[in-house]
Amino acid sequence: MSPFGSLKQVFLILLGIFFITFSGYSQSKEELKKERDRISKNIELTNKLIKETRTNRSKKQAELSLINKKINLREDLIRSLRGEIALYNRQIRSNEEEIERLEKDLNTLKERYAESIRFAQRTSNEQEKLMYIFGSEDFVQAVRRIRFLKQYTENRKRQAEKIQQTQKDLNLLNNELALSIENKDDLIRRELDTKNDLTEDLSNQKNVVQNLKQEERQLVAKLKQQEKEREKLNKEIQRIIEAEIRASRKDNDGVFSLTPEAAALSASFEKNKGKLPWPVERGVITANFGQNPHPVLAGITIPNNGIDIATNAEAKVRSIFQGTVSAVFSISGAGQNVIVNHGGYRTVYSNLKDVYVFKGQKVENKDVIGTVLTDESSGKTEAHLEIWRVSQKGTTKEDPALWIFRK
Repeated sequence: MSPFGSLKQVFLILLGIFFITFSGYSQSKEELKKERDRISKNIELTNKLIKETRTNRSKKQAELSLINKKINLREDLIRSLRGEIALYNRQIRSNEEEIERLEKDLNTLKERYAESIRFAQRTSNEQEKLMYIFGSEDFVQAVRRIRFLKQYTENRKRQAEKIQQTQKDLNLLNNELALSIENKDDLIRRELDTKNDLTEDLSNQKNVVQNLKQEERQLVAKLKQQEKEREKLNKEIQRIIEAEIRASRKDNDGVFSLTPEAAALSASFEKNKGKLPWPVERGVITANFGQNPHPVLAGITIPNNGIDIATNAEAKVRSIFQGTVSAVFSISGAGQNVIVNHGGYRTVYSNLKDVYVFKGQKVENKDVIGTVLTDESSGKTEAHLEIWRVSQKGTTKEDPALWIFRK
């Protein structure tokens, strides 16, 4: 193999490595940008909801809940921006290393091209070429020399083309490097702006917390009331589902069993995990599944069997999947509640002011089932969603955030 062929292979390998690296970089960059855009949209929505709560002084608890959410979103945004900056740093280093490699390749190509030019000059006229051929020891060597001269001419042409292509690749990389540095600088400015916004949010949070601490007695009383309401809701859901389990066992020789239709519905529900729609058109999760720290009272956590979604007043609450309404009931002080049967799963929609469905009614995906309730004492307008799994062993509570799509 000629040294030019070997150099060509090395060059193609290096170029291939660059494009593979750049392809992965572009994909990661797009994913991070999507995440940044998602967080930014949620911050924008949270700001709108905060403005709505500030129209009423009694809505300090609702405002604090949303400020806390916005702080979490700001922190997520900063992490996302730092991830993008780190990605650009890696790309800048990769570009600089690749530029250095290509420059070396370009110098080598130019040197070898210069050698081929010098050889061409020595054999520039037909007489010298003929002398070179006729100087052969035999006919076979003469044929080889004729082929060599032809190949050498073609190789010199390819060398010239390779030099031009390498120069283009260098220019492309230099432009990419300049763009990466510009984008990195823009992200750094965004991070600084977000940090400033976060500082302002933390200051607002501190002021609201201080105002609410003056109402500690009322907060403790409200907390106890909410605990009773949660317990009532949990017991009622449990009672309704257990009654359904007992009825199934009665009809199936003591075994809880799903009909073929119910089993198919349950399987379809499971297949859509992570892709189910939100129960409200717009909103942000302000209380997660499991234990949540109280926003004001230190050392106190609030259990949550589902998620709470802050939304606008009079927002419509929708079914997140097709099924049959298995119960409609109310809890004193906690509004109306709806349970929808999805085979081996139940979705629970709580904190409703009005309900538009009835027991036994079939509902489709995104069918409106009610209107969210606004708590007059706290000012919170939050839809509450729970997901229960039902089986022969009993019931299991699921985290709804893992089932609905990520906004």
